[in-house]
Amino acid sequence: MKNYLKYFNMSFFDIIISNPPFFKINENVNFLNNLEQLSIARHEVEIDLDELIKISSELVKDRGYFYLVHRADRLSEILNILQKYKFEAKKIKFCYTTKYKNAKIVLIEAIKNGKSGLTILPPLIINKENGEYTDEVLKMFE
Repeated sequence: MKNYLKYFNMSFFDIIISNPPFFKINENVNFLNNLEQLSIARHEVEIDLDELIKISSELVKDRGYFYLVHRADRLSEILNILQKYKFEAKKIKFCYTTKYKNAKIVLIEAIKNGKSGLTILPPLIINKENGEYTDEVLKMFE
């Protein structure tokens, strides 16, 4: 991704969707996977969140959309970085494994140079109490 200008012009995309590595490299060092591909997929080994959002801001058109799947516990950091690179968060949806646990994942829709105004969407609950998927999740699989 760091060589993006080799392949794409600035302001090339209408939409960018990202499910980047969730963990900072200085966190969970003991949990780095022995398989390099898994470490790169889970930890900010090759690219960190700031650089990812910066590059996305350069590649997406003005008023273009940026969608991000990330860990809920990094939300304040994400929102700060989005604003740093001229993205305005428009919609946020928290995802919970069950209704009794804290949100683990957050889904964010942001617009480059968008107007202010944020909508917090109803939560997505993944599993029922018995461990089965909720009806909402099952509908996504159809």
